[in-house]
Order: sequence, then structure tokens, then C-alpha cells
Amino acid sequence: MRNRGIKSFILAVAALIPFAGQAAAQEPPIKIGFAIAMSGRQAVTDGDGYRFAQLWIKQMNEKGGLLGRKIEFVTADNKTDLAESVKAGQQVIAEKPDLVLVSCDYDFGAPAAVQVQKAGLISVFQCAVDPKAGVLGVGPNSFTAGIASQLDGAVIADWSMKEKGSKKAFVLEDVAGEAQKSACAGYKWNYERLGGEIVGWEQFRFDDASIASQVSQIAAAIRDNGADSVMICSHLGAGGAIRQIRAAGIDVTLLGPSMFDGVAWTTAVPGLTNFYIPTAVIIDGDARPEVAALTKEFKDAYNEAPSSMFAYPIYAWLELWAKAVTEVGTTETSAVVAKMNTFTNEPTTLGPRTFTPKLHIQTSMPMQVSEFTGGKQVFVKEWSIDQAIPDKVLYRVGN
Repeated sequence: MRNRGIKSFILAVAALIPFAGQAAAQEPPIKIGFAIAMSGRQAVTDGDGYRFAQLWIKQMNEKGGLLGRKIEFVTADNKTDLAESVKAGQQVIAEKPDLVLVSCDYDFGAPAAVQVQKAGLISVFQCAVDPKAGVLGVGPNSFTAGIASQLDGAVIADWSMKEKGSKKAFVLEDVAGEAQKSACAGYKWNYERLGGEIVGWEQFRFDDASIASQVSQIAAAIRDNGADSVMICSHLGAGGAIRQIRAAGIDVTLLGPSMFDGVAWTTAVPGLTNFYIPTAVIIDGDARPEVAALTKEFKDAYNEAPSSMFAYPIYAWLELWAKAVTEVGTTETSAVVAKMNTFTNEPTTLGPRTFTPKLHIQTSMPMQVSEFTGGKQVFVKEWSIDQAIPDKVLYRVGN
């Protein structure tokens, strides 16, 4: 009788196994929404981040998905328009996603991200460099995969003083955008903190046809005050300004933020050399094998290289999101956010990342310093700062 009872129990359990398998097979997919620019000028930046995210989704599904569930995605075009960003956010929210990616640019991504916050979901800007992209500007469930522009300035200030021996600098600030101003804020804070002296500061716009007045001021600062470097807080649209500086015979070290990443713009400055920037990634020639391998995977998938370093950050962020989801066993917003807020120097393919309940942007990670020379962007050295950037610098308040 005892054996018969055990046999009956085993047969009953065995009979349930197919139904358990069917239940697992019917587990709904994890869904990621994209409320980004698929058209308009912002599409250039958003597009490569989108392709990196697609590559990550493909790789995850090839490994069995996340939590044993396949990953699907839905997309809505914000058309590089603020009002359309709201609509794009609402459109993907209606599809009940577990996560929503929004535009790289804070201004175009924020309207969608606010809708996502209201819906109680997690949003992430693909590469926004403004610290407001996250907790302060949207809410506690919002992140950016990007790196604060202030860190760009702080890193290149630190490197130029310790590696190039800079003691006196001139700053040329592009006032056409907030990211440029933030890079200057980070540079000023760290350069002066380390004992450097800023002997001149002029403003311009990247699209100014002539910066003759500013070039004269730079030359005077070199001649009269011993300026040994010029920090140009701008982006790759400022090639004309750099050409004018070099054409005036000014050959001191030039520095800039990561917004100069990529070599196409350097055709505007034939023979450019002795110009250094920090970036998260060097597309051709990154010294880290895992980063070089990721770039190759992108090239193999899309038959071209990423357009700039700003394409990459979302890949690392998605790795961290998946790690948090795996560790808490759910995609539920509060549990995942709480876990991500504990990540300190958490490893990713692109290097360590840190989040706190206050800051959902990178403000301390190592960066790759590179030089523009011979029409190429050449790796020089990995560099980190040794002190946290103060809130007043991150949010550009006070002196």
C-alpha cells in the first residue's frame, strides 16, 4: 500500500509538469519602450544609442532573455519636438513597458520622462550630460546613462596640471548651450582647487563667424600672463574657432570636453595637434579589450562605427538595470531603483558606474584622455579625479 501511494504521488506530480512548462512558456515578455527622436536633428544622436540598445536586447535574447523572459520593445518618435516628446512618452506607456528610454538630450527627453515618472515606471536618458536628468529634473525613478559635463572639465583640468604641468590657463566659454557652461564650471572648480590660476576668460558662440577679439585676448594672456593652455568649453561645431586660434600662431595646449569627440570635424583644422579631451570611450583604439570588442560587435551588426562616444553609455546602463532586475527577481520599479541606488563602482563593459538616491548620473568615473593629432584621436591615458564634485558645481549655483 505504501509503495502504491508513493507511485500515485509521483504520477500526479509528473502529470503537472507539462502544465508548469506551459505556464513558464506563457510568462509575458519584458518590454522596453523608446520615446526618442527618430526624425529631426536629435535623431543623429539618439539613433546610435538606439542601435546599441537594440544590440543589447538581441544579445540578451540569445542568452535566454531576462528572468527567463524574452525582451521586446516598442518605439515612438518624438520628432525632435518638445510637445511630441510628451506624446511619445504617453504612447509607449500605453504599451505597458517595464522600462522607457528617452532622448539623449535633456530638453527633448524630459517631457517624456516626466510622463514615465507619473506612470510609476523607470526612465533613462540615453546619454544626457545634465545632472538634472534624473532625480532633480524628473523624479526618483529617472536616470541618465550619461556623464556629467562637469566631470569632463574636472578631469581635463586635473590631467593637464599633473601630466602637462599647466599652471596658468585661459578659458573660452561657449554660451550657446548649458552643457558647455557645465564643462567650464567643472574645469574652473578643479583647476583652482589644485592651485592653478585662470588668467583670462572670454565668451563666444560656436557658430560665430569670427572670434578675432577673443583670439587677441588669448594671445595677450599668453604674452603678458604666461597662460600655458586654453580650455575651450564647446563642441565639435567649434572647429572654425579652433582654426582661428591656431592660425593666429597660438600653439599652446588646447583642452576641451568630450563634446569634441570624433574626428570628422578636425578637417576644419588641418594639422591639428596638441588638443586633448576626456571621453568615456575611444571609438578607434580604446585600450580596453572589452570596449574594443563591443565596438567591433556594433560595426559587425550595422556595417559602420558608432558616430561618437555618446552612443555607448546606454549599453552600460542596461547592463546595470539587468543586474538589478536579476538580483531583486522582478522589474517592479521601486525594487529595481532601490537596488540600483546601492551600486558603487559597479563594473560594466564600459567601466565602473555609481548611483545614489540623490544622483542618477556619473560624476566620478574614470575617463579616457585622448589627443587629436594627424587626423586621428589617439588614446593617451585613463584619468580620474580624487575628490567628489560639489553640488554647487554640479548645479551651477553660487560662485
